[in-house]
Amino acid sequence: MKVAQRMIVGAFFGLLGICERVDIANKAENHSLSQFPRFGDIDMTGATAGKDRNSHTQDNLDGTISIIPAASEHYVGVRISDELYERLVYFSKMCALTYCITSNEIIDGSTFTDGGCPARLNFCSDKQSNPTAADTKIELVLLAQGKELGTGFLAVDHEKEVVILSFRGSSTNQDWLSDFAIYPTPYEPASKEFYDEWVASGRIGPCEDCMLHRGFNVFLNTLSSKFFEKIESIFETHPGYELVVIGHSLGAAVASLAGIELRLRGYEPLVLTYASPKIFSSKLRAWVDELFETDEIHERSLREEKVMFRQGFFRVVHDEDYITMVPPFYEPAGLEIFINYPHLPPRREHLEYHGPSNNLVSVDTQSLFSTTGRGQGHRLLGPLETWLHMYEHRAYFILINTCDGF
Repeated sequence: MKVAQRMIVGAFFGLLGICERVDIANKAENHSLSQFPRFGDIDMTGATAGKDRNSHTQDNLDGTISIIPAASEHYVGVRISDELYERLVYFSKMCALTYCITSNEIIDGSTFTDGGCPARLNFCSDKQSNPTAADTKIELVLLAQGKELGTGFLAVDHEKEVVILSFRGSSTNQDWLSDFAIYPTPYEPASKEFYDEWVASGRIGPCEDCMLHRGFNVFLNTLSSKFFEKIESIFETHPGYELVVIGHSLGAAVASLAGIELRLRGYEPLVLTYASPKIFSSKLRAWVDELFETDEIHERSLREEKVMFRQGFFRVVHDEDYITMVPPFYEPAGLEIFINYPHLPPRREHLEYHGPSNNLVSVDTQSLFSTTGRGQGHRLLGPLETWLHMYEHRAYFILINTCDGF
């Protein structure tokens, strides 16, 4: 790859907050992972002639690898219900509230209308905007310290009878450093004793040779037992409530890992991510899909002709959000719901059910890197923001990365 091309690739992944500015192969060799090549072996020019069109990455005769961005298949016959649409909008706002933690505006022990979140937000104070605001209480604020990940909050909506665990996207320097750590590390569940019980009982097979995006593995290494104890105490009081784990961007990756831990501990969470990057190796992705019964939920959705949405692993993707396509050589898990509308807010008819995220069809890389999206007016990075479609990465029913405007 030419020097100029390398610079473009570095800028692309670096500004996405997904790639560490190091030679991946040097790190990968420590784990004997030949499937993770060097950036110098990556071709992003869009040349696709003669290649398998169903792959994320493909080997060329000259030894380079072409990245072919992919989108999952649209199942036209599977309906997005009004209820599902309303839940997606509601949980997007719950994701946005995590960005209020930065300004110390999320207060545990209080309901939304009693100061639990900013009264200037309609979602926190206006019953027309959020009819359950008075019945929703912040139970715990999670503050990642030092080299930790996992800033967010735990809330209970007693009207909807749902426990919500919500994680914030990239905000601090540590968040960005974790995004940069692209090289893989062996997956080791924090709830190891529960994992061993699942495997010993035959409920699920062992996750052999499973690898995880190293940056997000930080969350598992710093997960506190108090976190699980608080959730356990809530469900002892409210055993019939649902559990929903949500997050945006980096927070979506953290929510994915938290959902896995809670599933291993016997809960049946709905994991719902917005704008999630890819964090799993192919073997780990397959194991996560088995854990969350992705294929079974998809088949039920096909039979019922509507999305079955009470539990499982779901990934909401804006069809012009490039961050959901990276890092290369990792895979997403779960079932995908696409937003195919460039403006806010999208309506129900702008949503598409795309089923399992590993059912892929390719799109043309040349068109990908020759089009621009919308930025957010950064005085220095404005042109790159538009090229990288950073606005689309934030436009999930609302501008999901800010404590304002909803």
